[in-house]
Amino acid sequence: MLDLFLEFVQREENAILLSSHITGDLEKAADYIVFLHQGRVVFQKPKDELLYRYGILKCGAQQFGRLDREDIIVCRKLDYEWQALVADRDAARRKYPDALIDPASIDDIMLLYVKGEKP
Repeated sequence: MLDLFLEFVQREENAILLSSHITGDLEKAADYIVFLHQGRVVFQKPKDELLYRYGILKCGAQQFGRLDREDIIVCRKLDYEWQALVADRDAARRKYPDALIDPASIDDIMLLYVKGEKP
């Protein structure tokens, strides 16, 4: 079915609104992602911006305490590390060279928004 959708939207005059919990399908087919949680729009972004710019900064408590809160969208404390969602992983790598910053999948981003908190 996804292949049929992809073929259909190749023509620019066509569009499909797809509601799915399967984020892998969204990564394959979507141009824009609108994330709804508990009845409200959490974000609305181009898929490529989410995949190619966003990142997850991982660090210990001490380093987390030194992060600029303006750089963090949402954060989450796990057993042995902090995870912080950043909108520009390249800028975060330059600013925090000692931190591990991984690319974020759509699933990672949505999970951090739901399980994380504002800094």
